[in-house]
Amino acid sequence: MTSSLIVTISDDTNYGNRLQNYALAQLLKTYGDCTTAKFVPSTSTFRAYYKLRFKELLHLSGLKTTVKASLHLLDEKDQLEWCRLQKMKHFTQEYVPNNCFELTEYKGLVAEAGATFDTVVLGSDQIWNPNWPWLPLGDLKLCLGGFVLPNTRVISYAASFGVSVVEDPQAREAFAEYLPRMSSVSVREDAGKILVKQLSHRDATVVLDPTLMVPAKRWRSITRSFVPSGERYVLTYFLGTPNANQEGRIEEFADQHKCEIRRILDLRDPQTFVAGVEDFVELFSKAQYIFTDSYHACCFSLLFEKQFTVFSRADYSKNESMNSRMETLFRLFELDAVVSESELAPRIDYSRVNALLEKHRQESRAWLDAAMGM
Repeated sequence: MTSSLIVTISDDTNYGNRLQNYALAQLLKTYGDCTTAKFVPSTSTFRAYYKLRFKELLHLSGLKTTVKASLHLLDEKDQLEWCRLQKMKHFTQEYVPNNCFELTEYKGLVAEAGATFDTVVLGSDQIWNPNWPWLPLGDLKLCLGGFVLPNTRVISYAASFGVSVVEDPQAREAFAEYLPRMSSVSVREDAGKILVKQLSHRDATVVLDPTLMVPAKRWRSITRSFVPSGERYVLTYFLGTPNANQEGRIEEFADQHKCEIRRILDLRDPQTFVAGVEDFVELFSKAQYIFTDSYHACCFSLLFEKQFTVFSRADYSKNESMNSRMETLFRLFELDAVVSESELAPRIDYSRVNALLEKHRQESRAWLDAAMGM
């Protein structure tokens, strides 16, 4: 039995981040105890914005009260975002508690009395993205296990760079220093495997995103009746902005199939905008069809055997590996045709997908067993 410490991005504003953290914890609990470090980046734009926003409103109103009591002072968008954030935080507290270890650039790793671990697991998500403004060099080193004492096992599971090129010389030096120290390295996309080789001259293994390692039955067990019984809807989840042709195709499909349209992270649908993590899972599990440009939306569409179309985005830069993680996912499941400008993807054969999912789960589990010393 081992005791594992997960180091990952702690972002209560991001569905994919919370889902992968929960899934990795579920995966590691099969080996023993598992907890997540509360990683506090040196800068947090979102947190800083909301603290400033609430303080500003309270000052203008002359009130001295709690944030919750002053919620009515915010505009509709901020109110909805605040409500969703509370649900996301509650999910973290209930399912991936992170109150035993805190990780900061200034203090390193701080542990509660008696809290111990013997294995550090880095991942998943874009914990090695050197271009994100909240991840300065010191934090990047933490995400590479730079705080770990000698003789402690350090592995990465499905870690992601989020880019296909690392240009910053200091970041390259950090990768060259810390990647070779790890016992085992796995990544989420093909571009990450290439980068590990370029930066450290060592091999990495591409494994399944942890969300795909958790069975659909387990995911359904955390849902909480967010969707009314019998509701028929097409689900959209876009991180970019669909163009007019894509929007038209969604509306046409919904009309043809007599469905409503549920829109995640879209202010046109306030009821869905406040969905928490459990609600996100339920929305995918009960949708009649899914339109998206999101990696984790594809993962949950596959888990729940949903037909879906990925609309291509025009705002990818050539250095992003977002394309690589989607391409890797589609390579693994032989689904290249699901990406389209505005037309429906061909129907997915889930007998084939499920066979591939089981195969890749076994391969990823075998890699993790070896990395954990089992």
